[in-house]
Amino acid sequence: MSKKASSKPKQYFFAKIAQKFWRLAGKIIFFFLPEINWKRTGWSALHSVWLIAVTLLWLGYVNVMDGFGFMNDHMNMKAFVNDVVLRKPPPPDVTEKYLLLNTSRNNALVPLDNDNTINTVITDRRLLAEKLAIIDQNADKIAYVICDVFFEFPSDDPLADSLLQKMILSLSAKNMFTMPAFYNDRERQLVPPVFEGNNGLSQYRSSYLNEQFLKYTFILYGGQHQMPLQAFESVSRKEMKRKKLWFIPFYTIDGRWALNTIIPEFRYKQSDLVEGINYIHLGLFEDYFIREGQVVIIGDFEGIYDVHQTITAFASGPIVLLNVFEALMNGDNIISLSYLLLLFVVFFYVTYHSFFYKREISPGHTRFQRIVSFIKGKWNYFVLLILVYVSMVFFSHYIHILILLSYFGLIETAETFLSKRQQRQ
Repeated sequence: MSKKASSKPKQYFFAKIAQKFWRLAGKIIFFFLPEINWKRTGWSALHSVWLIAVTLLWLGYVNVMDGFGFMNDHMNMKAFVNDVVLRKPPPPDVTEKYLLLNTSRNNALVPLDNDNTINTVITDRRLLAEKLAIIDQNADKIAYVICDVFFEFPSDDPLADSLLQKMILSLSAKNMFTMPAFYNDRERQLVPPVFEGNNGLSQYRSSYLNEQFLKYTFILYGGQHQMPLQAFESVSRKEMKRKKLWFIPFYTIDGRWALNTIIPEFRYKQSDLVEGINYIHLGLFEDYFIREGQVVIIGDFEGIYDVHQTITAFASGPIVLLNVFEALMNGDNIISLSYLLLLFVVFFYVTYHSFFYKREISPGHTRFQRIVSFIKGKWNYFVLLILVYVSMVFFSHYIHILILLSYFGLIETAETFLSKRQQRQ
């Protein structure tokens, strides 16, 4: 028997399997999308792409209509799903990856003079210089240093400032240190710290009509990098780049599409930190506290002078920076192909059933039948709600459900109005 003859039964077998597969796929498609044709497919696909663009633009750029209270409920639901349903383990102890040094109780005074009419409380710079010297001596063990202390003006101790400047320059030369600068929105200029060395922004734009912290933007004011992004780029050896498609800017990390603005998840909360266990006071820090590969974060961890209202309650500035850095390290701002596919499938389904096919639903007689008919009638909205929670729990992208519901609600209202108008005519 020749090889050519023996291959025919195999070809026939695979052809039959393929035929059965396409038949099954066709049945599934027509079950979810009855009476679909090429024209409806094309319009639904175009509308889905439009919705994906709107969704990603809101996620990455828009700070208006953030829905602070609504997002708080979302976060609570996510915590419930992760803890009770999925039973995800909590994040590793913060001390495994971070060395947190608290400056709240290690302060000095700048005496009043002709320029300063009150005594100004600042971080003890001589002490900070001594502790940075310990970190510099152990630079081979440390991954990075985020010093969340804004050095606005010189202290009353020039020698302490000189020692601190020396340590900052030494760590900056090793590309493992950053400190805050400040961008003045009114005067549109960057206000650097009084010390030379690597610095980045430590600012966020509050939501419209409120002052709470919700969204965090990594690159601000035409290219200024925030401190957590600087730390991420140094530790991961990846770079976040700003590019343009025609007039629309977009961002990439290591060649992957990324969001420049996110709602960061608070993996480590203010209430989780215990003095002496998760963070130590700057004055108590010695070299034996250092673990291999830790990121050192220095700042007011008790929130005495630096506190923000967040989704999860109040959080100190360094806690915000810690969680933003965690978000970057976990890829929370990456837009994956699987996420885009999820958006396309859901938007395609909802679009098709909103514009091209609506089932005849009997109102029902019993209470149970009425509940079932209501769910069937509003099924598109339930699908969108499921999308929001899948996006939040599995992809860490927080879509504003009210925007989607309002959008399709307006479409449904317009269709109802037009159909009633046609009936009258």
